[in-house]
Amino acid sequence: MNQKFHIFLQIVILYFTDFIFKFINLKKYTFIIGSKEMANNIFLLKSIFSKDSLSINLTPHRFYSNSYDYSIKNNNYLKRYFMNNFYRPYLLAKLSNQSRVFIYFWFTGFCYSREIDYKFLKYKNIKIVCIFIGTDIRSEKLTESHYKRLQLDHYIFYLSENNLNNENRVKLVADLANSYADLTICSSLQKSYIKNNVDNFMYILRDNMFIKKTKINKTIKILHAPSNPIRKGTPLVRSAIKKLECEGYIFEYIEIIGEPNEVVLSCLEESDIVLNSFYGVLPGLFGIEAMSKSNAVLMSAQLNCLPNINPKAWIPTQYWEIYDNLKYLLDNPQKIIDYAKNGYDFVEKNYTEKKAREFYLNTFLEHKIIDKKTYIKLSER
Repeated sequence: MNQKFHIFLQIVILYFTDFIFKFINLKKYTFIIGSKEMANNIFLLKSIFSKDSLSINLTPHRFYSNSYDYSIKNNNYLKRYFMNNFYRPYLLAKLSNQSRVFIYFWFTGFCYSREIDYKFLKYKNIKIVCIFIGTDIRSEKLTESHYKRLQLDHYIFYLSENNLNNENRVKLVADLANSYADLTICSSLQKSYIKNNVDNFMYILRDNMFIKKTKINKTIKILHAPSNPIRKGTPLVRSAIKKLECEGYIFEYIEIIGEPNEVVLSCLEESDIVLNSFYGVLPGLFGIEAMSKSNAVLMSAQLNCLPNINPKAWIPTQYWEIYDNLKYLLDNPQKIIDYAKNGYDFVEKNYTEKKAREFYLNTFLEHKIIDKKTYIKLSER
């Protein structure tokens, strides 16, 4: 009863405030980007569309301290209650009168259910774009079945059995996107229930992210910075590191867990080798960031997972190959420099702000999210 009341309350506030805002002349924007930050994507997408967009982050992120046009910090119960039940639907109503395109990251929305958002936006003939990254859409059931079929280990086997709530959630998220989204961007390598998606995800690197290094440290620095140690294969990394140490290899191993993104980026500037994720199918933003800082990167993502790939942009490394591939680099320091250069060249060519802007504008035009006039206007800026 309590949940039903809050949903009813949000819907009343949403449609009532929308009616009020129809009589107010609000500044217009091309894109609304929200509503929960994931891997810095809201902030980065806002950066390439700048004055043509508004950014919204309704849930504080433990790794990022960016500024957004609208954000919520839930400091106490009363403030949370007000924000969740009154402010969120009010904000959705206001923003819907400022733009004709809503871009969603993560699986939550402004209202209690993303379906309330979708129905409201469709009622107003507003375009909906869903961009999914990984855990927001990945099915544990489909992933487990896939790796069992391949007879490969995966972190999924170490999670609690039959997480039915998560499976129901990702099914619902996918079903809603399949039903309401005008465009869904999601890699098919992520095992999910999404259909009719654009099978290409665009990483974005700010222009000040790139650091071209031509030398390595006298004592080689190896960095591992997992956002989730089990999902990224940290126990396997530690095992490989310990074996190399026992064999007498001299290097500095740096492991960062739970630190802000600023700390990780600072360490990437000083490191030579980065050990990314060893269960992942994509590099993730961290892998791309590591290459932008001229690091030789080891990760399980295969080279064909991205378009326009340099065949030696990184070293594809399955979970049983961490020791061997890391040993190879330590035995051949020049290869560290070579892979770092290849990776740097690859991301500089493909993931700059300019390239990302071109990708999104072309994709939005192709799928009729924006019209030709808007495309030309934004392309000229």
